[in-house]
Amino acid sequence: MVSLLVDAVESCCGAMESGHKRWLEAQEEVYRHWLWPLPPSFALSKGEMERRVDGSLLAGAALWQAQADTQRELMLAVEKLWLEMGRNLQQQLPDGDAAPIAVMRRALEVGCASGAALSTASRQAGHFAATNFSGTPLKAARDVRKALMQR
Repeated sequence: MVSLLVDAVESCCGAMESGHKRWLEAQEEVYRHWLWPLPPSFALSKGEMERRVDGSLLAGAALWQAQADTQRELMLAVEKLWLEMGRNLQQQLPDGDAAPIAVMRRALEVGCASGAALSTASRQAGHFAATNFSGTPLKAARDVRKALMQR
């Protein structure tokens, strides 16, 4: 049981470390896009202005994605711990089909399966939201440009 907890803590630490690295890289990108275009001493072309706006919006999406990736990795670590603890508890049950033991075994199986299913659904919903909604501001900006050009 101790090794399960040690593995879980190591997984969480690894997820936090890689998440922190992604977060810092995304922040660097944001600052580069937000600070680099500060008042230029020359007029910007339409294309350059669009590139700067799009770059800033993409950098913001990268921040959101870095956070979502870290959350997903932590959920995976917790899911793995949940399943391993369930298996460990099942192995500790005595052999036999006596009513109390069979009931406990079934309860553990149902609990592990439902916990894993809920975790998977949560991870998938979070991943969908992060990947699809993080790009929404950029899509909106491009749609506005397209609408303005059609006028």
